[in-house]
Amino acid sequence: MKFDFELLNGVEKPGRYLNREVNSIYKEIDNNTLHMALAFPDLYELGMSNYGFLLLYQLLNRKADIYCERVFTPADDFSENLKAAKRPLFTMETSTALKDLDVLGFSLSYEMAYTNVLMMLELAEIPAVAIDRNQDFPLLIAGGPSMVNPEPIAQLFDAILIGDGEEAVIEIGEMVLAARKKGSSRAELLLQLSSIEGVYIPSFFAAESSAETTSLKPLRDDYHTIYRRICTDLSRTALPTTPPVPLIQAVHDRLALEISRGCSRGCRFCQAGMIYRPVREQSPEALIAGVIDGAAATGMDEVSLLSLSVGDYSELLELVSGIRLSCPSLNLSLPSVRAGVMTDELLEALKKSRQGGFTIAPEAGTQRLRDVINKGLNEADILDTIEKLFARGWDLIKLYFMIGLPSETDTDIEGIVELCDKALRKAKSKRQRLNVSVSTFVPKPHTPFQWEVQINLDETLRRQEIIRQGLRKIASPRRLNFKWHDGRVSQLEGVFSRGGRNLWPVLLKARSLGCSFDAWSDRFNYQLWQQAFTEAGMDLEALASRDFSSADSLPWSHIDCRVSDKFLRREWNKSRQVATTGDCRFTDCNGCGVCNPKENIQNLNAAQLSDNNSSLVTKEPVSFGLQPADSVNKPAADYDQARQWRYQVSFARGRRLAYLSHLENVAVIIRGLRRMQIPLAFSQGFHPHPKISFSHALPVGLASEDEVMEFRTLAPVAAETLAQGWSQVMPAELKFKNVIKLGGRAAAIDRRLKGCRYRIEAAAENHSGSEKIILDVEACAELVITGEKPLILTRMKKGKLREIDLAPHIKGVEKGENGGLLLEICILDGRNPNIFDIIAVLAGLKQRPEGGIVITKVESLIDL
Repeated sequence: MKFDFELLNGVEKPGRYLNREVNSIYKEIDNNTLHMALAFPDLYELGMSNYGFLLLYQLLNRKADIYCERVFTPADDFSENLKAAKRPLFTMETSTALKDLDVLGFSLSYEMAYTNVLMMLELAEIPAVAIDRNQDFPLLIAGGPSMVNPEPIAQLFDAILIGDGEEAVIEIGEMVLAARKKGSSRAELLLQLSSIEGVYIPSFFAAESSAETTSLKPLRDDYHTIYRRICTDLSRTALPTTPPVPLIQAVHDRLALEISRGCSRGCRFCQAGMIYRPVREQSPEALIAGVIDGAAATGMDEVSLLSLSVGDYSELLELVSGIRLSCPSLNLSLPSVRAGVMTDELLEALKKSRQGGFTIAPEAGTQRLRDVINKGLNEADILDTIEKLFARGWDLIKLYFMIGLPSETDTDIEGIVELCDKALRKAKSKRQRLNVSVSTFVPKPHTPFQWEVQINLDETLRRQEIIRQGLRKIASPRRLNFKWHDGRVSQLEGVFSRGGRNLWPVLLKARSLGCSFDAWSDRFNYQLWQQAFTEAGMDLEALASRDFSSADSLPWSHIDCRVSDKFLRREWNKSRQVATTGDCRFTDCNGCGVCNPKENIQNLNAAQLSDNNSSLVTKEPVSFGLQPADSVNKPAADYDQARQWRYQVSFARGRRLAYLSHLENVAVIIRGLRRMQIPLAFSQGFHPHPKISFSHALPVGLASEDEVMEFRTLAPVAAETLAQGWSQVMPAELKFKNVIKLGGRAAAIDRRLKGCRYRIEAAAENHSGSEKIILDVEACAELVITGEKPLILTRMKKGKLREIDLAPHIKGVEKGENGGLLLEICILDGRNPNIFDIIAVLAGLKQRPEGGIVITKVESLIDL
């Protein structure tokens, strides 16, 4: 179905809903195609930052008989427009209604996104309860980290994938397609899906409720435990180097590649460290090739290396050095890095990137408590790493801590303050600073602390205040900034992370009361959640602070994440003895139960690390036989900085891209030039920017048939190369027109713009009143041009009404084709009024017209 641009009227960020991004995928659909969508239960800019979501999108679409689209939770303004137009929620790529798909798969990383899932189903007109859906509705599946205990929301889904998805989603897709061709019933399909390792069918278990929780009884003798799916060899799956390039800025606006999966450090609070075992790594050769391919395919100027513990990647220095050699112009970012593993050589290699913040997670303020949680860090390592970072020019270091950890005392809380004081003293200048983030510990399933009690809200606030007051005595917030997580959100997260099916009515009630976007501080409404629990007959405080230590069974006992209950209990007991456990990569096996040689499930160990590194013992940079990529990756220092070339490019911007802001369009074009490997010149200073400028900033909603920009390069660019490359790498609605080589004395492009011509015509939708608007604009413009009528725009600025005379800008008006008008606007003293403001005043409207007429810029009047 064709996208309805009317749905964007009044929408704050239209770019969230536009399609046709570079690298987005479109296929012909027939009866032999499985048509599905991946759903991310949050805004577009978050979903497009999620590595797993983008990975599965690319993997599924590599199958010729599977077409996978995307859908995200719309913001309220777009949701209201959908309801007003009576349009069900649809997919990103083809605007297909979700209810018409074969499969709808949700990616769930966080418990506080559950109400967004319900909201999306409401907008899609799909029943929320699995037993209420017949074969006419898509199969609803879910996956992601929070699904290691899916029970609070299990009744919504037909099937849930536990564990790694790369191979399993393909198996699921092929099985669903085969069942559809065969004409199998939904019940027959679910039975078939249950045979896939890692697939959980909630309807194959019956709930048995008690006063405190809900236990489950298997309904089939051969289906009582679901084993987490493990992708044993990451290299079997091609790296996701061609993700769709967002049209607006994503939260993590960069190329991301996973360098390893799993962690065996054994932090007892860390769910990811338990549910992603064993440790598996990608080879540095594959990763470097992936960075080269990904940068070329996306035009991103930054790459992030993802891992639960990046510093533990066995060949990190070699990887960073190889990326530096192959793509020297790319910036390199790492997530939280473990203190004590950052060598001088690695820091020197990272120093060459644009330096933002560096994140370290001590988690606790005292050595005793770090031993309780088995963090494996000492204060000397933490402070030594901070000192090295400050000494090498990093200005911002982020420190992450938790409060409410088992056995924590006020001494441990005060230890956070003392450690921050020592850390700040390592700064080499007053420009250097710390961001201190503190969250509340939430006991998670499948961890040694899954039986622990979560602290209540009053205690959370008390401990936060100790830290706040302590940090105030050390330095001002400018140098020592304190951030804390809302304890009420942590309370709800704790309830749902360890909850059972008895919480399902609470979720439905919360959504009916209006809860959504609960992970957003400006949208979270604690009172509504309290009301939902009360009306469901449950005590929120009691559930949050429940002691699980004496529980006979847990709501997630039927989910086997491969780490044995025996190991978890042993680690829990060791925490009470303040005893630590080593990393089995470098010590003897700790008996967690994950490794199984028969299934090729094996943790990366010290012997393998030694074999990997033995051939890399060299003082020379490691290149893996790779050479620097083409000019897009060539460092600016290799060019003659004294000489630059200037080019002026004319292009058209279609209606879809007209809904992006000026800065968003600039980012789209810069990334396109990078994909063309144009050697752009950059400004100097701490934050270099490409030397690119535009004749003027188009207002949002204005399409243009003649836009003009100029840019500078460090090497000459052939006109034919630019013309051919533009059509291949730019979005379809950016049409290349021509290029002119400029002399060094030519004035800046914005100074050479003398005016613009616009076409005003009735909209194709034939809105009532459009003909009158055009006639009014024509009549008023003629009077203004002859001096018979003023043209005053009234605008509120800084609390005062300000009048702006627009009459001198109206140069000419004439009739166009099909009853339209051509209006010429001139620029005076650098002022170029917004065409929508001009039309509104000419037509006597109180605000810019949202429908009825279409305004298009048709010509930029430029002096050469």
